[in-house]
Amino acid sequence: MEIDLLVDSARFWERLAEDIAGARSRIYVQTLSFEGDAAGTALAHALTAAACPDRRVLVDTFTRFILNDRFIYWIPNLLDAELRAEARATTELLNGLASSGVDVRFTNPIGIRIGRVAARDHKKLVVLDGRVAYIGGINFSDHNFDWHDMMLRIEAPDVAALLERDFLATFEGRSQYIAGRFPGIELHLLDGRSNARAFEPVLELLRSARREIIAVSPYLSFPFLDHLCAARRRGVQVTLISPALNNRGFLRRNLEWEAVRSGLDLWLYQGRMSHLKALLVDDTYLVAGSSNFDALSYVVHPEIVAIITDPHTIARFRAEVVEPDLAASVRFEGRPGLFLGRARDIGLRAGVRILGGLSRL
Repeated sequence: MEIDLLVDSARFWERLAEDIAGARSRIYVQTLSFEGDAAGTALAHALTAAACPDRRVLVDTFTRFILNDRFIYWIPNLLDAELRAEARATTELLNGLASSGVDVRFTNPIGIRIGRVAARDHKKLVVLDGRVAYIGGINFSDHNFDWHDMMLRIEAPDVAALLERDFLATFEGRSQYIAGRFPGIELHLLDGRSNARAFEPVLELLRSARREIIAVSPYLSFPFLDHLCAARRRGVQVTLISPALNNRGFLRRNLEWEAVRSGLDLWLYQGRMSHLKALLVDDTYLVAGSSNFDALSYVVHPEIVAIITDPHTIARFRAEVVEPDLAASVRFEGRPGLFLGRARDIGLRAGVRILGGLSRL
């Protein structure tokens, strides 16, 4: 097995473009966002030019409502000519793929059930020829390509077969929880219905941490944050890395409050949005994939979660992510209001539970 850690979109796209061009049998792509901009167009052109006969794309219904991190049907956005043009370009791009022989389907249709908006399929996955797979956090849109993020390229037929099985199940509308263990990596493919059970191995790693946990995420929240606070109370060193320029500012403020309250070592990544997410436990376990380690991931989002024990990959993660990200960050030493922090925390927990309940209606 070969695991290659690809930090940021340039390295990811360089490798993926090569793999798509070399594919001969099948290419399966699953993404939350697929937009009609440079990133989306590059993927569409690569898929159209690919020689293999079986090309399929799964896009979450999310991309029909959110473009460039903006809700298309919000009244001010309806008046934005540039956003409307990108919405048309996205529709044309996906229609063009379908007309060129690529089978395009949407996951999680919303219909009249507005509560289903919260239950989007959050997986990012590419599987090629049943041999190579990519998992991680990068979507196919310009603004996501501009963010700091990470993908894993895994070259192993048995791993690719499991991920291909998951893709096909979702493609056929019968998504289910699937797990598999392989040398150096354990995979959990979450269906959005049984996530609490599926996340238990990750929470057990946090409960059993002895020395150090490094958590990287823009949207870190309960129950993962609760377990990190409990680890800190046991004497474990807990370091958090999260973006200062967070597109969900209220989550950053909630994290700042919890850091002050619980003695967590919070570092704010500077310069641009970081969408990268991972947990490093005692330099022995690296948890990565699509999950942001937030409440929605725990309650309702289909996700891909990898628990990596391969020492080489873990060493690369520390050298290529932890060390440079800390160097590009500023330690948070503020004093946010405790009353407002507690109120925000209560509101966040209540809101997620309501969304989770609505999504199952």
